[in-house]
Amino acid sequence: MTLAYDALGSIKPKVNALESRAFLSGLVASSQDPIIGKTLDGTIVLWNQAAEDLFGYTNFEILGRSIAVLIPPDRVEELSYLLDRVQAGEIVRNFQTKRVRKDGTTVDVAITVSPVAGSDGMVLGGSTITHDLTEYNEQLIELREAHRSADEAISTLATLQARAPIGIGFVDTELRLTHLNEMLADLSGSTTKELLGRHVADLVPELWTEVEPIYRRVLDNGESIRNIEVTGEIAADPGHRRHWLASYYPVHLKAEIIGVGIVVIDVTEQRQAEEFRSIAMSQMAEGLFTVDAEGCLTSMNQSAVQMLGWSEEELHGKVMGRFVLADNQDNPSLAEGNAELLKVRAQGKHVLLDDHVYRCKNGSLLPVAISASPIFIGGTVEGAVIVFRDISHEKSEGLRISRELAALSWVGRIREALDEGRFVLFSQPIVPLAGGQPSEELLLRMVGRNGEYIAPGAFMHVAEKYGLITEIDQWVIRQAFARAAEGHHVGINVSAESITTLDLVELIQHEIQQTGANTSNVVFEITETALMRDISKGEAFARGVVDLGCSVSLDDFGTGFGSFTYLKKLPISFLKIDIEFVRDLATSSANQHVVKAIVTLAHGFGCQTIAEGVEDEETLNLLRDYGVNFAQGFYVGRPAPCAGGDCHNRT
Repeated sequence: MTLAYDALGSIKPKVNALESRAFLSGLVASSQDPIIGKTLDGTIVLWNQAAEDLFGYTNFEILGRSIAVLIPPDRVEELSYLLDRVQAGEIVRNFQTKRVRKDGTTVDVAITVSPVAGSDGMVLGGSTITHDLTEYNEQLIELREAHRSADEAISTLATLQARAPIGIGFVDTELRLTHLNEMLADLSGSTTKELLGRHVADLVPELWTEVEPIYRRVLDNGESIRNIEVTGEIAADPGHRRHWLASYYPVHLKAEIIGVGIVVIDVTEQRQAEEFRSIAMSQMAEGLFTVDAEGCLTSMNQSAVQMLGWSEEELHGKVMGRFVLADNQDNPSLAEGNAELLKVRAQGKHVLLDDHVYRCKNGSLLPVAISASPIFIGGTVEGAVIVFRDISHEKSEGLRISRELAALSWVGRIREALDEGRFVLFSQPIVPLAGGQPSEELLLRMVGRNGEYIAPGAFMHVAEKYGLITEIDQWVIRQAFARAAEGHHVGINVSAESITTLDLVELIQHEIQQTGANTSNVVFEITETALMRDISKGEAFARGVVDLGCSVSLDDFGTGFGSFTYLKKLPISFLKIDIEFVRDLATSSANQHVVKAIVTLAHGFGCQTIAEGVEDEETLNLLRDYGVNFAQGFYVGRPAPCAGGDCHNRT
């Protein structure tokens, strides 16, 4: 090869046919990428050393045979497809498939097939450059080049240089560009003619400090350097960042390194797709993670990290099932779901679980809905992708709806009980501890359809929420005054809803007139909750019933913040000491202090005290010692159906 200088001093190579043939043959032979040439009927005519290394066939074994020997039986239709496109003058880019080695094993490859035309423009055959996706981590496009003979190989390579969808070039030992195709020239915004003979730094000046050491290593050590990612802008497309994978390998002529071969692949679209996928994964609300064929974590998005509490670094390479699948010994449904998830990898099944549980890093259980799909590479399951979402809110909402439906069913049952006369009153005695009149508290019960008694805790909150409590209160008041008319001293509870929405005083006055009951026999028990609903109406009710001759008892005294205020403002006759202070009275010095304080306070306001929840003799004796006036509880008398009087609701 000789160099000439034009009038401006630019170097112009003068390459004769022999030098070109030697160079191109050396480039094909030295290429680290398998290059295969084939005729239009698929006969292999070119096979370089890299192809032999990849597929195991020598030149003597493969030349003259059909390319079909490299194609798996289940992909034979690809051959006619590829040959038809080549004959039509088309280029097949980045075609991902499988090929068969001599030993029968398969290899995942990406191939680029280009038509090879003669001097008359007729298509003579196809050239294929192959990239082993396994070795190159699915980064390189596999290229194959074929032609009938050594002369055709040179012609094919020359055509490939001009038309290949990758950048191809050759840099001599002085780092000057002696061969390059249009794609490589486009990186600098120049033509191949303008760049030939110039220093390679002129091709990518902004990247030269990064790539110069690579060229030096190849020339000095004869070392091939593959898949170096390069990122930057090009003159032809300013303002847009692009990504390439570049491979550099020594080109030998006999035993001498005569330069560096360059293969540059534009992976901008692939990187953009990866970035888009990464952004989409990071922003999606659902958790997502992928596992390999052994169930070990390979990736995890941010939502999964937030929901499970583990970072991707903590779990990477570890079997996910050991960390996130909750124990299932006592939960057959959970065990069945875990077994289904294992089938994704074992059997290649798609699995949907609407209600499952994952275990978080902090040990808590997270209810999730799961969609799991196998990852197929070829026909083999190589892993799985699992998408899951937190269904805690949905489960809570479901429970809320279930409770609402249950409440609505209670509405019907309460309505039926009212209409069918299936409410009764129980009586629990209130006994004096130091003189005074015995009395009783009237307690509401519903009679079920099977005759069972239903305590108010099962239905009162429903009655209050759905407006049935006022009707129940009116019924209780009528029964209480009927019983008081027989001489019983009774205490009855009235809801906050009735106190604030009804003119109960007028109803009470009517019942007094109807029954002729002695009003001093009736005590209305009001809780602090009822008073807090509307203190003015609560005070009006209390004063109204007192004016009629009844008494008022402040229930659950000591548990609220406003008890002392109500004691000051309202005409209270009795304070009922809450069971919380009576329970464990014998062993709790704190409770003893509270009870003593309440007794002192009550006496100071002229009130009497009633202790609730008395369940043993020791407590009873302590209450008597502390000056409590009355006691109520299982020890002194359990609630029982009223004896005498009209304690069943009238229809």
